[in-house]
Amino acid sequence: MEFQGFQSAISPYLFALIAAILVFLAFVSYRKQSTLSLQLKILLSCLRATTFIVALLLLMNPFFFSSRTVEQKPRFIVLLDNSESTTISKGEYNGVQSYTDLLEDLALGEREDVDVDYFSFGSGSRQIQSEDSLDFSDPESNYIEAIAQILESESDYSASVLISDGIITFGRNPVISATELEIPIFTIGLGDTSKVRDIAINNIISNATGYTDTRHVVDVEISQNGFSNSESEIVIFNSIGESVASASIQFNTDEQVEIRRFEIPLDEDGLQPYRVEIQPLDDEWTNQNNSRTFSIDVLDSKTRILHINSEIHPDVKFVRSLLSTDPSIELNTLTWLGGNGFVEQEIPDFENLDLIILHGEITQIPLIELRDLIEQVPTVYLELPGTRRSFSNQSSYSLLRNIGSQVFELNLYPSSESDDHPILEFEEVNYSDLVPVLSSLRTEVIAPDATQLFGITFQGIETPNPLVAFSERGQIRRIHVSAWGWYRMYQSNNEWERDFISELFTNIVSWASNNPDNRRLKIEPAKSSFGSSEQVIINASLVNESGIPESDGAIEIHIFSENNEERVFNLSNLGGGNYTLSLESLNTGLFSFTATARKGSRIIDEQQGEFIVENSNAELVDIQRNDRLLTALANETDGDYYSFDAIDSFWADLVEKELLNSSTVSVDSYLFPIRSAHWFGLIILLLGAEWILRKYYSLP
Repeated sequence: MEFQGFQSAISPYLFALIAAILVFLAFVSYRKQSTLSLQLKILLSCLRATTFIVALLLLMNPFFFSSRTVEQKPRFIVLLDNSESTTISKGEYNGVQSYTDLLEDLALGEREDVDVDYFSFGSGSRQIQSEDSLDFSDPESNYIEAIAQILESESDYSASVLISDGIITFGRNPVISATELEIPIFTIGLGDTSKVRDIAINNIISNATGYTDTRHVVDVEISQNGFSNSESEIVIFNSIGESVASASIQFNTDEQVEIRRFEIPLDEDGLQPYRVEIQPLDDEWTNQNNSRTFSIDVLDSKTRILHINSEIHPDVKFVRSLLSTDPSIELNTLTWLGGNGFVEQEIPDFENLDLIILHGEITQIPLIELRDLIEQVPTVYLELPGTRRSFSNQSSYSLLRNIGSQVFELNLYPSSESDDHPILEFEEVNYSDLVPVLSSLRTEVIAPDATQLFGITFQGIETPNPLVAFSERGQIRRIHVSAWGWYRMYQSNNEWERDFISELFTNIVSWASNNPDNRRLKIEPAKSSFGSSEQVIINASLVNESGIPESDGAIEIHIFSENNEERVFNLSNLGGGNYTLSLESLNTGLFSFTATARKGSRIIDEQQGEFIVENSNAELVDIQRNDRLLTALANETDGDYYSFDAIDSFWADLVEKELLNSSTVSVDSYLFPIRSAHWFGLIILLLGAEWILRKYYSLP
């Protein structure tokens, strides 16, 4: 151990001066104690001076260095396949028993000439304590994760051992990634290479989302071996076991892969689970891979719109005709001509409206619940000639004020400040060639948060008067159109003009009816469907009322199963307004959740969602050991490949490649006394001894 110096900015000369002063003060402090003998004065002075010197030395932070050479054993990283396919008994391979026997024969953890770190892999990769930690439950085999694990820490190891059946069910082929390794991979193959008579559903190809009242395309990929000149049937079942689509399939050869396309009706919104089954045939090796589940997040495709008019005008017919031809819109109408009644005999349901179109002045509408609803639902307000708004007659949906007494033919032009607004996303048009609309020349914006979308040109001259304006207040969008006569464009002989007005009003309705995502709490599962053996991960982000990421919140989530069993969890805070929850595997079924975000006792936001946990048979589709992959991984890294029942030469080959040789490494170490409690214990001991002697001799 060699002294290296001090980690302090104090000069050694200043240190010596301070030390001398402290020693001098220690001896001077006992000089006038006449009741003490000279020997006792010297002893007490030495105790105090020693305490000062030791404390000063620790403050100077001295450090010492030493180096020694040690023999280091080679270290291996061992990756063990934890997927379900390793448990399949076929041919000479007897499932878990053969796997266990292999690990016992290798005795990786019992050898004294090598250190071993174990990792399991399947859907992901994780370190485990020993082979006994395997549960063979991963529903996928992702070899990219295994190779990434080796790449991450290969500098710590001499070689890697990968024990697997080589069957990829998720991710890319790992051979290219393996070429980046600088240590060899020794692969040991599990399973059997023989073929069996079997039919399997390989894959289901479908969009993750769909829309109600549509037919959704689903492609089912089927493979078979050994069933030439046979026929089977494929059926798709919904969540309550009803058949929603079916087809027969003819097998003409001994080995075949077929894709069948289905169109299934989507009637209900929400996360909908489905199951695909193919009828098993006699002498199949297993029926477990004859079915597979998938899910579709079905969105409500209908936009519920209520159109209320207070005047008979061709614009009313134009708007209603345009909306009624759109299959994604559910249109309800009310015609109010004053007084206490409507033309319609039946008042439509006001629940779950996405948009209210107000055509004309309706501030005196008789239905109180409708007047209240207008304050809470997005609106498009279209003015008509007989109901133009006055100074005193204003409502929350009014963004403009039309104060002119005369009506002119006017052309519209887009305002430069709104060039990139979604409403303006249509083909370029020469606005001066459009049929004029009717309005006054005196309009102004009255809502402080409103933005002009279109302005007015009169006789080719642009004016500052707005024609169309929009606003977005929280989750409520509003549009105000202060002109009429749009029907004349809709009836134009020019196709481009008819297309323009149709696109303009379609865009207006679409933008206004789409609720902006102003959620403070955004929470959703990592994916809509999880395997029964994988972790369920739910991620969330949280902002406060000012839109700033909330890092000090608490998010509580209640998860409900199909039979209403409830479990409560708290999401982990990742910082920066991000939160997450990882749940161990759940039983299969449809789960719903309600999440509440709080800060202290204040509720910031609440949200709901769904996810599905389903059985996966991906590990039962391809059950033939992939010797080609395992051999390629070994060859690309200068390793070797072995079958599970032929590992006799495994250790001898490692010896031949000199991978079991110990190496001599230099181990450097530094000692910092300030980090040791012993020196502070010495200071306390010295101070304690001085205190005891002072008390014994009754010193002040």
